[in-house]
Amino acid sequence: MTQPLTGIKILDLTRLLPGAVATMILADMGADVIKVEDPNGGDYARWMPPQIDGQSVFFRMNNRAKRSMILNLKDARGQALLKQLVTQADVLIEGFRPDVMRRLNSDYPTLQQVNPRLIYCSLSGWGADGPYGALGGHDLNYTALSGMIGGMEHPQVLGGQVADIGGAYSAVSGICAALFQRERTGQGAYLDVSLAEAALPFALYNWVESHALGAVSGGGSLTGGLAFYRVYLAKDGGAVSLGALEEKFWLNFCHAVERPDLIPLQGQLDQQAYLRAELTALFAQKTASEWEAHLYDVDCCFMRARPADELHLNPHLQARGMLGIHDDGTYWMRSPIRLGDAPLNHAIPDYGEHTAEVLGEIGVSSQEIKDFRDAGVVR
Repeated sequence: MTQPLTGIKILDLTRLLPGAVATMILADMGADVIKVEDPNGGDYARWMPPQIDGQSVFFRMNNRAKRSMILNLKDARGQALLKQLVTQADVLIEGFRPDVMRRLNSDYPTLQQVNPRLIYCSLSGWGADGPYGALGGHDLNYTALSGMIGGMEHPQVLGGQVADIGGAYSAVSGICAALFQRERTGQGAYLDVSLAEAALPFALYNWVESHALGAVSGGGSLTGGLAFYRVYLAKDGGAVSLGALEEKFWLNFCHAVERPDLIPLQGQLDQQAYLRAELTALFAQKTASEWEAHLYDVDCCFMRARPADELHLNPHLQARGMLGIHDDGTYWMRSPIRLGDAPLNHAIPDYGEHTAEVLGEIGVSSQEIKDFRDAGVVR
C-alpha cells in the first residue's frame, strides 16, 4: 500500500520531544525522515535514563522509522553537505532558538536559494520573534503562559506535555498544508511554529469564559468549578472522572447513584459548592474499581482515571492497537491520525547509523565520505 507521504524526504534537525513526535507521525505516513544529528552526542534524548541496550526508552519511543546521520554544521564543509541534502529534500524541520540556523548559514532565506520548493519549519519555544524569542523554556513554562495552569482550581504541573505535543501536531498540520500548497504553486514555504502558541488553544474556553462570565467559584466550568465535570477520589484513593455536562447524562448518573435530589441543582451555579461536597462524600464510599463496575454501563460520561503505567493494559486501547511494549522493553505508541492500514515500522536508528547511506544517495563518493569522517565533518 502506498502511504500518503511516500516519496517525501524530510531532514529532521530537532532534539528531544516536539520535533521527534512530529517527524515520527510524518514517518508513519510514509515520509523518509533523516535525523541529522551533531557529532557531540546528537539528540540529547538518546542518552536520557532509563536505557535499553544503551538507548533511552524515551528516544526509542519517539524515533522509530527514521534514519540517522551525523553532520557537523559548525564546519563550513558540513554546511555545504546540508545544502546538498536540501537539494533533494522536501521538508526541513529545526528546533533551535531563533538566529541559530542563521549563524550556521542554514536559515530559510539561505536554503530557499538552494531549493525554492523546500518547506522549512522552525519549531521553537516562543516563536521566531517577540520579546520572549531568545529565552529558554520547557512545556511547564509554555503552559504557564497559556493560562492553563493559572486557570486550574489548584495550579500545578499538568499531567502531560501539552505544549510539546500540541506543537508537534501543529508542525505536522502546517507541513502537510504547505505540501498541499506546493502542489498548487510549486513554491516552498516557511513555517514558524511556537510551542507556547500551540498551548493557547487548549485554554481557549477558559480564556473566553473568564472574560465573558467570570470564573465559577472553585474553578472555571471545565477546570473543576462545576461539580458534574470534575475528578473525585474514591475510597481507595483512586481517581474517577465525571463529565455529565448534558442534562441527560446528569439524570442517568443521579438515578444510578440513587440521588434524585441532586437533579434540579445541576444548573444552579450557587449550588456547585454544595454539589461538589456531596459528590466528594459519595465517591469516597466505594473504591475506584467498584465505581467502574457500577457506572461502566450507565450513560453518564464516567471514566476511571487509571495510572499511566496501566495504559497498555486498557482493553479499548489494545483493541484499537494504539500502544504496546515489545519483548525487549521498547515502548511504542501509534499516531491517532489513521490513514490506511500500513504496518508501523518499529526500527530505531543507531546514532549515525545511516550517514554513509544518506550521503551516498546525494552522490558523495566513498572516498569523500572517508575524508569527511577523518576531518570530523561526519561520523
